[in-house]
This record gives sequence, C-alpha cells and structure tokens, in this order.
Amino acid sequence: MLKTLIFLILMGGPVASLAAPVTVTAPPDPARKRLAKEILDALQLEKNRALKAGIVIQSLNTGEILFSHDAEERLIPASVNKILTAYTALKILSPASTFKTEIYAVQPVIDGVLSGDLYIKGGGDPSLVSERMWMLVNELLRSGIKRINGDIIGDSTFFDKERTPESRPDYLKDQAYNAPIGALSFNFNTTTIYVQPGSRANVPPTVYADPENDYIDIVNQAKTTSKGSRYTMAVSRIKHVKGDLGDTVLLRGKIPMDHKEVRYYRNIANPTLYACHMFQQFLSRRGVTVVGNIREGAVPRTARQLLAFESLPMWHLIWGMNKFSNNFVADQIMKKVGAEVFGPPGSLAKGLQAMERELTKIGVPAGTYKIADGSGLTRQSHISAQQLMSVLVAASKDFSLAPEFIASLGIAGQDGTIRRRFLNSNAENILRAKTGSLDGVASLAGYTPSADGEMLAFVVLLNDPKGKYGRMTSWVDQVALAARRFTRK
Repeated sequence: MLKTLIFLILMGGPVASLAAPVTVTAPPDPARKRLAKEILDALQLEKNRALKAGIVIQSLNTGEILFSHDAEERLIPASVNKILTAYTALKILSPASTFKTEIYAVQPVIDGVLSGDLYIKGGGDPSLVSERMWMLVNELLRSGIKRINGDIIGDSTFFDKERTPESRPDYLKDQAYNAPIGALSFNFNTTTIYVQPGSRANVPPTVYADPENDYIDIVNQAKTTSKGSRYTMAVSRIKHVKGDLGDTVLLRGKIPMDHKEVRYYRNIANPTLYACHMFQQFLSRRGVTVVGNIREGAVPRTARQLLAFESLPMWHLIWGMNKFSNNFVADQIMKKVGAEVFGPPGSLAKGLQAMERELTKIGVPAGTYKIADGSGLTRQSHISAQQLMSVLVAASKDFSLAPEFIASLGIAGQDGTIRRRFLNSNAENILRAKTGSLDGVASLAGYTPSADGEMLAFVVLLNDPKGKYGRMTSWVDQVALAARRFTRK
C-alpha cells in the first residue's frame, strides 16, 4: 500500500490507462520559450562546440514535449543505461522474482558425514554477500551435515563463461566497479583491503582483508615511515598469481605513522572459486569440517538437492542497482533475463535480445540504437534521449512495475548517486533520477514535478571528449532544475 501511495503522489494521481503514451507536439508558447532559453543559456552550446547534447523534457500529464534538443541523436548514455535494465527485468521477471543458489550432493548424509563432494550451484544471485551466505549455511545445517569428506565444487554453468564483458574499457583492470560476472558470485566479486600504519617506522603496515578469506594472498611489500612523511601507497590485485587457487593483492609504497586508516576496494578474478572459498569459510565457522579441496565443476545428474536458497526480490536488487549504480548487479540481472527467456546459459547477448523485444513493444524499434551491456560501463552503447524518454514514460504508466521502478531512482540531495547534488534547491527531496558518468560523458534521466505540480520526465545526455565530468555534471543539473522550475503561469 505504501508503494502505491508513493507512486500516486509522484504521478499526480491514478493512471487512467496502461496503453503506450501519446507524444503531443505543441506550438511554442511563452512558458516553453522561457524553459528553452534557460536551458540553452546554461549549456552555452555556441561556446562549447564540441559538446553534443541530447535533451528532452516531457509532460506526463499531457504527453506534450516541453523542450527538445537533438533528442534523436544517438549518444553514449553511461550508467543511465541501467534504466533500460531495470525496466526490462521488472517487466519480464516481475518485481517479486528471485535468483536461486542450490546445494547438491550425490552421497547421502549419514551420522552427520557426507562421504562425497558437496556442490554449490549458482543461479546468478547478486545479493549473495556475507550476511546472506551466513543464512545459506544456517539453512544447510538442517540437513545434518557436520563433516564433508569430499570437495566443495562450484557450478557456474547457469551463465556463460564470459566474466568481464569485452565492451568494458581495458584500463579499468582491478577496480571494484569493474567486477567480473558469474553465476556463482560472492560479495559483488570484490574485496576490501584496509591499511593501517605499523607500530613503528621501517616495519610493514598492518593489512586486513574484508571479508577474511584464504582465496586472496596478500603480499605486503610496503613500509611504515616517520610522521609527516609522504603517503605513496599503491594496492593492486594481480590476476592469478596463485594459479587456479586465487588472487594476489600486492601492496607497495609508504604510509606515515600518523596517517589514518586507508580503504581500498578491488575486484577478484575468479568468482566461482571466491564464492566456494567463502562458502567453506562460513561452514567452518559453524563447525562443519571440509576435508577435500575447492574446485569448479558441474552438478552430476544423479545428485539430489539439499537446499534451494532464494535471493532478495528483484525490486530490492533493482533498488540497489540504481541507487548506487552497481555495474555488477546490472550485468548479473541481464544474464538472468537472458537465461529465463531463452534458456541457460544466460549471456549478455540473450539478455539484450530480450530487452530489444520489450523496447520494440513501447515504440523503440530494433536497429535504431545499440546497447552493449546492462550496466553502461562502456563507450560502445549509443541511444537517443527520445528513446530513453520512451522507457521513462512507459514505466510511469505501467502499474505492474512503476512503484518499484520510480523508488529505485536516487532522491535529489538525499540518497544514491545524487545525495550530494541539488542541495538547497527546490529539487531537493523531490526530483528522482538515475545518473551516468564516464570520461567525457554526463547524463541524467528521471522525474520531477514542475513548479505548478505538473509531472515531468526528463533525459539529459551530454557527450564531449574534451569535457570534464565535474563541469558537465553542473550543466546536467541545471537542465533538471530548469524542468523543476517550469511553470505555465
């Protein structure tokens, strides 16, 4: 009921029809002329000749396009791409749908002992973090397992073998926001490294990995230096230094004795092995002994299921994906969509094909845009502001997903990726939007009521290879604020 009320407030009242929206082209009037002047003055396109700007602002009450500038030009959307992923997943899989992580064994559990291997099969769950792994293990304990004489075997065959999409830039390397994809994954396929100064100069700093695990080997070649000296620490994840067993995190440089603790987020290389190591760790903490090794493999047909552990619901995952622009979650969801629509293994190609079908239904023809992934962490995707507007309008009119879709967007000045934007403006705590940013790309798409209370949707795509993100962000925000201030009076 609460979500319904939120939706009705945002939309300005009940939705009369779920049919495809009608776009109305109206002649210019004084109000629209004022809006256009405000936006064009802010962008100063004559001075910024390298800037490509695709902008559209539309009334959801009347369908009227209030402002449009190069709205049909295909531009790089960056993470605004995630509104396509959110719409597709909520429409095809429903807000209440879940992922499943399954546990199998061939041999029976006798007197607490499993004489054979234990299999953990991933279903792509992006919410399998420490707390939920603990819950999974607690549920498994009811099978009576106290000792496993065989191996822990991870099965990631529900997705294809592509871990890092080819469309992502190569220079991202070990950054946490470039985490690999995997049907069996843990903790967003990332680790956090905490570095503190040692007890005295010329000794290594103190290092912690969170969560604690034996998958990651920490090589500490750094030194603690005297107070007031320069901080020169570098922390990098080196792929497969330990062979097939895990990853190595290498620390080099210097940290002064009076320096505060520093935190580094890094991705891991092998999601399946990482998840299996953490699974074993949590089993051990609950008193379950694992005698064998950890490896990858497929669940045999003769195995029987011991547990099916469900993820958080899709609406919750979409909420986190959009609020925090989580690339890992976005691409996991797209592979899940692909697996459910076209059968496993799930792939980005299958997920994008399913997305194409949904976009066609709302009047965005196939072949008129290019989307390379679910996250927008690429320069290979190109779509127009008007096409993105079609998604915003369709989502707002479809009550089967509108409450969850709108609630997933950041609240200006309050949370998500716009928690520090629009502060002390009339948009704060009102405007809802998804951000996008890459080098030379700044984008924003969402909803806001006008100064008169008329519900508006807006899309702003700015591409400039010479532009700095910070400067372009202010331009994007000025366009959104112009929509918020719009009045017909």
